[in-house]
Amino acid sequence: MLLMALALAVAGGVTEVGAATPSRKPAPRSPFLGEVAEQIALPKRTWTAWGTHTATAYTTEAARTVDVEAMKADCENINLNKKLAANFRSDVFGPGVKGFFYRCERVAWDTNKYWFTISSAHRSQIDELCDPDTEYPLVYDEQHNTYWLDAPFTCTRRAAPA
Repeated sequence: MLLMALALAVAGGVTEVGAATPSRKPAPRSPFLGEVAEQIALPKRTWTAWGTHTATAYTTEAARTVDVEAMKADCENINLNKKLAANFRSDVFGPGVKGFFYRCERVAWDTNKYWFTISSAHRSQIDELCDPDTEYPLVYDEQHNTYWLDAPFTCTRRAAPA
């Protein structure tokens, strides 16, 4: 919701696309949200998607051995600190996609499920994010010396710029 609030604070609102129910009211404009939006270069007009996705961590690039400890640590970190990615998966989408991950749950011994809000100034990037056929190459996480494989993202709601 922080990313949505940031987008609203900067853009002044969004129009829901395909939402079954109206979203909760965003936080009012504030210096804090304005500063965060500026620091991550959030555009004034953004397309936004909400939903879930799953991922698996591996110990090596060969992606044969699941890194159970890294998956546990990642969930704990997301649930405690949240995660704001200023240039999310630029290897797939190109520059400018802003990701906010605010909940994580282990749903299988080899799978974490994440709840997200993701925004971009470009509708095509959000369309690609929400496309179940988008493929995500293995990505290296230097901080945890782990390789991650993202499954397709399931977008449950989308919003267009106001």
